[in-house]
Amino acid sequence: MIGRHTVLRNIAMSTVLHAKQVVIVGGVAGGMSCATRLRRLDENAHITVLEKGPFISYANCGIPYALGNVIQDEGKLHVQTNEKIKAWFNIDVRTNAELVSIDRVKKIVHVRETNEKDSATDQTLQQISYDRLVLSLGAEAVKPPIKGIDSDHVFTLQTIPDLEKVKSYIETHHCRHVAVIGGGFIGLETAENLRFLGLDVTVLEYLPHVFPPVDPDMAELLHREMRRHGLHLVLNARITRITAPGGSQHAQIVFDSSDSIRADLIIAAVGVQARTAVAAQAGLSVSRSGLTVNDTMQTSDPDIYAIGDMVETLNLVSGRSDRLALAGPANRQGRLVADHICGRNVHYRGNVGTAICKVFDLTVGSVGFSVEALRRMGRGDRTKYVTIHPSDHASYYPGAEQMTVRVAFEAPSGRLLGAQIVGKHGVDKRIDIFAMAMRAGMTIEDLEHVELGYAPPYGAAKDPVNMAGFVGGNLLRGAVETVHAQDLANEVLTNSQGERQTYTLPDKYQVVDVRSPEEFESGHVIGAMNIPLGTLRTCLGPLDQTKKILVYCRVGYRGYLAYRILKQNGFDVVNLDGGFKSVSDGGYEILEERPENKTEAHI
Repeated sequence: MIGRHTVLRNIAMSTVLHAKQVVIVGGVAGGMSCATRLRRLDENAHITVLEKGPFISYANCGIPYALGNVIQDEGKLHVQTNEKIKAWFNIDVRTNAELVSIDRVKKIVHVRETNEKDSATDQTLQQISYDRLVLSLGAEAVKPPIKGIDSDHVFTLQTIPDLEKVKSYIETHHCRHVAVIGGGFIGLETAENLRFLGLDVTVLEYLPHVFPPVDPDMAELLHREMRRHGLHLVLNARITRITAPGGSQHAQIVFDSSDSIRADLIIAAVGVQARTAVAAQAGLSVSRSGLTVNDTMQTSDPDIYAIGDMVETLNLVSGRSDRLALAGPANRQGRLVADHICGRNVHYRGNVGTAICKVFDLTVGSVGFSVEALRRMGRGDRTKYVTIHPSDHASYYPGAEQMTVRVAFEAPSGRLLGAQIVGKHGVDKRIDIFAMAMRAGMTIEDLEHVELGYAPPYGAAKDPVNMAGFVGGNLLRGAVETVHAQDLANEVLTNSQGERQTYTLPDKYQVVDVRSPEEFESGHVIGAMNIPLGTLRTCLGPLDQTKKILVYCRVGYRGYLAYRILKQNGFDVVNLDGGFKSVSDGGYEILEERPENKTEAHI
């Protein structure tokens, strides 16, 4: 007779013999999220994590801040150690292990393992079997095709070894002049932290403005902040070559105009591209910008999953699949894959592209698409947007600072398409609310009814999110008609010789400034007449009812009140979105210094 304990032992042995063999290639965010979640769900699975680099789990988003000594202890970037992962999760972790190829028929991965000396003679090729394979290879930094880009003083900044190389080079070569190629997330964070080291820093951006997810006039606020902190900024930068230091000659970056700048050290931060070469060689489906996966993160081979920066996932705003290189989605995807491997009915729900970045004393946040991007996508005719300048908390409570908020929405449905915010405080709170609203499928009118926590130190009774809803709802329902500074700036006339010739606003509009005389004298639109709001009802006589009126105030509210007065008195009128502040802050080259040191804005 077989004893009860013998039966239980045989069952346990059978379970172990049939344990899943799961190989995860790539640690850091997505890979380790998948591995640890899988262990919590399945104690018997055999989990192997392979990492090409020397560190299995680290906060690569913190690397720029470690460069600038904002994070003084580099060890804090190491989220987990190999020993801790082994002890807590019983996971077989192998660092310095590079995926070479995938044999999908035999379900084997070929891995090149290198010892810490990184010697060609100390490399071995291993074969590891899998039942399920999870690819979390991430994306690699791109170097633009510029002559001299592979010089010894040109670096990327993506990994901890990159960080160590850059810090060592600055110290050993006594660098003073640094150039950052690229004005996106990594470029801005890197430039700021290099400036914290006391270095002379130049940011070179190929596009007309930094931080491409936002509109040009929103980015102008960032330009001013960067220059205020001593950064040099070169926009529309066309670099032709990079020269290396030699003899008494300094290293230089040369532009197509033949101008040049000195650069003892160069950081290339122009973006990343998905690591899909091994997957493509294995016959997995690869799309325009990344590996193709379904909503359970399975590739074209159902036994192989892929997550993170290397895959294309659904954007809920555009309805198209694209690559999103952010840590948050990678972590969630890793967790989802572990659930699916364990038989749970889970599906990735797509993304709305929420991002935030610190630029010295300002914060810029975005979700969805900018107005500029929506127009490039051919959706401009269905897109409306509003710009407001609310305080981050109650204006009467000390320390209140204005932020600039722009929200784009679809007409006539009101569906939210994107939001952008630049400000000193409270940007993270509001951009997260907009992101949640977009994921929930809310409309611009729904924002009028959002209930948020309020106390004077934290917000206002009419929160900036509500204000965006009020202003946008009025526009959607036809309670106001607006015109945008950027649209006015783009309007031109052509003279008889076919040359582009700008016109002044009075050629098209009667321009009415409804601010106080003191505000008007400090700067106004050329050709504007000043009729303060409080006197508007009694001063309608000089206005021409046969010509459209452009009315404006400082931020838009008094302009809206004036619009309602004029509209109901039979005038054809539009209100300037965001008021004079959007014009003066927007970088349209519209401010002109007058002899008496007053400014007039003209387009």
